[in-house]
Formats: sequence, C-alpha cells, structure tokens
Amino acid sequence: MKISDVQAGRIGEFLLAVYAMLTSDGELVPFQVDADDDHRDLVVAAKGKSTFASLQAKACFGLGASGFVQSNATYFESSIPRDPSWIYVVVLVLELAPVVWWLVPAPDFNRLTTQSPARGGREVELHFRAYPDRDDAFAPFRTQTRDVGPRLLEMINALPAATKPLPGARLVMARR
Repeated sequence: MKISDVQAGRIGEFLLAVYAMLTSDGELVPFQVDADDDHRDLVVAAKGKSTFASLQAKACFGLGASGFVQSNATYFESSIPRDPSWIYVVVLVLELAPVVWWLVPAPDFNRLTTQSPARGGREVELHFRAYPDRDDAFAPFRTQTRDVGPRLLEMINALPAATKPLPGARLVMARR
C-alpha cells in the first residue's frame, strides 16, 4: 500500500522535529500543533528565547519523471501565509533516509511556486518543484540534513523585529 499524503505530511513533521533538535544540539525546541487549521504543522523556538517560527513540513519519497521533487499546498487566497516567520520545509526521503531539505520562508515560497486554481476555483494550489542536485530557483534554500537546525536558527535569528514577540510577552496574538 502506498503512503498517503496525510502520512507523508506526518513523517515530514516527525523528521523535521527530530533533526531540528539533533542538528542544533538541542537548541531548537519543536512544539506540535494540535489543531493545524491554518496548515501550521510545527512551531519551533530557540531554547530560552521567545522568538519562534511556524513550519509547514512536507515529505517526498521519490522524484518526478523530470527528476524534480514535487509538493503542493492548497489554501484559500486570503489564508496563504505571507509572514517571513512562516517557513515551508520540504524533505526528500530516499531509502528510508532524509537526503535533501529545502527551508523556504513564505514570501519566497509564494514568489517561486507556480499557482493554479484548486477545488473548483475556490482555493489556490501552490506547486513546489525543485531539483535535489541542480541549480534552480529553490537551490538557495536547499540544505543537507546536518544543516537543518543551524539553518533554522539562522532564519529565526534573522527575522524582522515585527515578527518577534515583545520582550517579556506571555501571549502572542495575531490578527487574520
């Protein structure tokens, strides 16, 4: 039986949580999102800090006919994530091991993916297509497994001040 899209998503979430912790020597702390109404699979924060990123994880288990990794995300137009603290993570898993990762902030993901109408035009589907070993638009976001944690830390630390909670804040509220 083939792995379903839902199962592939969960596998991507688990791999991301594990490798974020392992490759950051425990500095990154992932939090599971119980109700991913907005496609947020994980939230990851640096230990002892209030800065965090929201992650959507996708796992792919093979290459398309043209040799690229393919993944899609479907949203209502008004709910497409646009905040730089929202990071898409796509992992290519071959022979039961993560081989290549892409960590792409939402503004770049939205700009570089192709988009098409979905579900009778009520939604928009974002199409991620990238080569694991060639230059393409997503090559700057490609990384190896050992660099997942350090890259995420770098991305979180580089977030604009407006995306970070205020010092001492106990509750972060966002308007939709």
